[in-house]
Amino acid sequence: MFSGIPSETPLDLRFWLFGIHVRVHPLHWVIAAILGWDLTRGNLLYLALWVVCVFVSVLIHEVGHVLTGRLFGSDGRIILFSFGGVAIGASDLRERWQRILVYAAGPSIQLVLLGVVLASAYFCTPFTPIKGQAFLHDLRDLWGHLLFVAFHLTKARSLVDALFGILFLINLFWPIFNLLPIWPLDGGKIAREILEGALGHRGVIASLWLSIILAGCLAVQVLLNNYGPDRELIPYVSRWVGDSMFNALFFALFCISGFQALQAERSRSRWDEELPWER
Repeated sequence: MFSGIPSETPLDLRFWLFGIHVRVHPLHWVIAAILGWDLTRGNLLYLALWVVCVFVSVLIHEVGHVLTGRLFGSDGRIILFSFGGVAIGASDLRERWQRILVYAAGPSIQLVLLGVVLASAYFCTPFTPIKGQAFLHDLRDLWGHLLFVAFHLTKARSLVDALFGILFLINLFWPIFNLLPIWPLDGGKIAREILEGALGHRGVIASLWLSIILAGCLAVQVLLNNYGPDRELIPYVSRWVGDSMFNALFFALFCISGFQALQAERSRSRWDEELPWER
C-alpha cells in the first residue's frame, strides 16, 4: 500500500511463485496479527488462520498485478510488508490504459477469489440452503451467514466455517477499499492516471487533493462513529468505515501520504520550471 520499501532483513521469507520473486518482510505477519486480534478475541488458532488468509489474499492480489503486467511486456517482483504489499516493476509500461489495467488487476483477482469462496462455501459450510427457495434467496442467506462468522469468529461452527468467513471478509471489503481514489492505493493510482490523461499535470495535483480530502474525511468519520454525532460525511461510503481506531489510523496515514506526494509533485514542478532546457 505504501510506497516506502522496507530494507531486507535476515528474517525475510523468500520464494518464487509463477516465476515471480516474492519477499515477505517480518512486519507483514505482525501487522496482520494486530489487525486480526479484535476479530479473533485472542483465540490463537483463529488468529493463525486469519494471518494465513491475509497472506494468501494479499499475495494473490500482488500476483494479479505482475501477471497482468506480463501480458503487456513488463515484469515485476513482489514484496509483502506492514499494511500490504507492492508489485515492483509491474506497471512500468508506456501506455496509460495498460497501467490502469495493471492497477485494477489486483482488486479484480480478489473479487474473483471472492466468487470462488462463495461457491465453495455454498457446498462446504454448515450453512444449509432453504429448500424450495430461489438461488438468489439462498445466496443472500449465505452472504449474511459469512458476514456473521467473519465478525464473530469464536461462534463459527467449525474451522472450515471460520476459514470461509475470513476469506469472505478479506476479499470483499479489502478490494473495494483498495479501489478508493486514495493515494497510494490502486484506486488512487487509477484516479491519477485518468485525471492526468484528461488534465495533464493539473490532473495529478487534482488526484492528490482528492486523495487527501477523502482520506481525511474518512479518518474524521471513524472518530465520529466513536465519539461524535450520528452523521455521515460522505453518503454511502462513511457507513462502511466502521469504528475501529485502526481504520482512523490508516486513513490518517493515507492523508499524510497524499500530502507528502503533493509536496513532492509541487517541488518537481518548480524544478522543471527552473530548468526549461530539460523539458
